[in-house]
Amino acid sequence: MKVIALNASPRGKGQSKTELLLNSLVEGMRSAHADVEVINLRSRKIRYCIGCYTCWTKTPGICVHKDDMSRELFPKFLESDLAVYATPLYHFGVNAQLKTFIERTLPAVEPFIIENKGKAAHPLRGRHPLIVSLSVAGFPEPSIFDLMSSHLRYIYGKALIGEIYRPAAETMTQPGFEQVRADICDAVKQAGAELVQTFTVSDETMKRITQPIVDLETMREYGNNMWQAYIDAGVTPQEAMERGIQST
Repeated sequence: MKVIALNASPRGKGQSKTELLLNSLVEGMRSAHADVEVINLRSRKIRYCIGCYTCWTKTPGICVHKDDMSRELFPKFLESDLAVYATPLYHFGVNAQLKTFIERTLPAVEPFIIENKGKAAHPLRGRHPLIVSLSVAGFPEPSIFDLMSSHLRYIYGKALIGEIYRPAAETMTQPGFEQVRADICDAVKQAGAELVQTFTVSDETMKRITQPIVDLETMREYGNNMWQAYIDAGVTPQEAMERGIQST
């Protein structure tokens, strides 16, 4: 199986929880003998879709933009059997980097309108990969991902074969949570192997990935103290990590 794993996190330097779980997922996929290429979208130049429809009329299937998307990423996307969308949850949805990528896949469909299960749709122009979504959020409720999940399911339908969502991801990486973090990462690794082998993730594995690790009251107290410490020190979270600043 050929897999393209798209890391949409703008963070690097070990700060990204998206990247932490994506690394585990990719490790599991490779253990099941998948050929996986990881691409960090933050290092690519991808212009916004401008809605000109050149890719539908003048040059069918070919975008008007000449950038990293048209030259490299889109061809690799179409050649893959599976694409992983890895994104932090921003404003209850995929972040801007991934949304831009998704919009630029418009050349993959034709302009004509068909009926699909009672709804209007555009037919695929040709090959299209299956999709797996992976995301992390700071809030502890699993329902925080409902809007993003609904959006991706509407776009991809049955082609969306896996959704891996981890709430309370910031807490997961704090001191004292090493054991639960290791178990979650191991479960995500297992999910990667299962997706390659069975095109799904077992209920048992999903329960380990989404296991509760902190209640709202504890998170509220810890989170508020943490942010106040950053404000008092006049630092970003990345700078606080580098300087060893912790909340009290």
